[in-house]
Amino acid sequence: MRLSASIRLALAGAIGLGLVAASSAAELRLAHFMSPMHHMQKRMMQPLADKLTAETDGAVTIRIFPSGELSKSGAAQWKTALTGVADIAFGLQGYTSEIFPRTMFAVAPGLFHSSAEATTAMWENIDALAPDYERVKLLAIWAAEPAIIMTKSVPIRTMDDMKGLKIRTADQVGAAIVQALGGTPVPLPASEMYTAIDTGVIDGIMSDASTIESFKLHEVANYFTVGLPSSTSAYFLVMNRHSFDKLTADQQAALDALTGRALAMTAAESYAMEAARGLDMVRQAGKTIIEAEPAVLEDFHAKSDTVVQSMLQSAEAAGVDGKAIVEGLRASASATR
Repeated sequence: MRLSASIRLALAGAIGLGLVAASSAAELRLAHFMSPMHHMQKRMMQPLADKLTAETDGAVTIRIFPSGELSKSGAAQWKTALTGVADIAFGLQGYTSEIFPRTMFAVAPGLFHSSAEATTAMWENIDALAPDYERVKLLAIWAAEPAIIMTKSVPIRTMDDMKGLKIRTADQVGAAIVQALGGTPVPLPASEMYTAIDTGVIDGIMSDASTIESFKLHEVANYFTVGLPSSTSAYFLVMNRHSFDKLTADQQAALDALTGRALAMTAAESYAMEAARGLDMVRQAGKTIIEAEPAVLEDFHAKSDTVVQSMLQSAEAAGVDGKAIVEGLRASASATR
C-alpha cells in the first residue's frame, strides 16, 4: 500500500518530534559515598530529584547512587563529576584541599558560629570563591556546624589537655588546628572513626556534631567539648559541565531554579538539625558535654589564629588573595549576628 505524500510528511514529522523528545530526555547520575539513609539524601538529594522530575514533566530525572556505588572514595567524588563517571557528585572540599584554595578559607577556625552563618557568608562571597569551580557546573556549596572535639578517656577543658593526644581530622585545616593546640592530627575517613577511637588507634575526633548519630560516636566517645574556635566542614554538589550543556535551555533553567543558594541553605539547616540531634543523643547516653570557659577560649583563639595566618601565607604564595576572602567572609558573618 502506497501512502500519500501528505501522510508520509505527517509520519515523518511525528517521528522527528519523537526523536527530539527522546534526545531531550536525560537521566542524571548523582553519586555520593554516604548511606542511602544519610540526611543529605533524604532532605536534599531526593527532594531535588523529585522536584526536577516534576518541573521538567519527567524529561529530566536524577538517579541517586549512594554508598560509593560509582566511586567508593570520599576524596574521589570531585573527580567522579569532573570526568563524567557521575553527572552530579556530592563531596567535601577538605578531602582534596589543594583544589579549593579559596573555599578552604570558609573552614578556617573561629570565623563562624553556625552552619547557616557560614553558608550565607560563602554565597555572599561566591564570586571570590567561584574560580575553584570553573571546571564544573556548581550546584551548591554549604557548611556544617563548627567542629567539636570528642574524646574517649581525656576530657578537653584546657589546651594542656590536648597535648600528645591523637585526634582524627578530616582535612588540612583541621590537622593544622590540632597541631597548633598540641595534639597529633591523624587523617582518617569518617567511616573509620568509630573503630579507631574504640580500639585506641586515636584518642579523639574533631568533627561537627552531625557525625555523632551518623557514625554512632556517642557509643565510643565519653567527652564532647563544644564551643571551641574550631573549623567547620564545607561540602559541594557539582555537575559535570558536559552533562549540563547537553540539557535543553529550559531544563537548565529548571535545574538552576532548584539549586544554588536556596538548596545550600536547606543543606546547612539539615546539618544543624543533625548536630542538635547528635548532642541530644550524647545527653541521653549519659556522656559529658564540656563548654570551654571564657578564659580558656582566649588561649584557643590565639592558637587558632596562627592557623589562619599560615593559611594566608600559603594562599599568597599560590597567588590567591586570601586576605580579601577572609575579610569578606568575616564581614558577612558579622552582618548576620
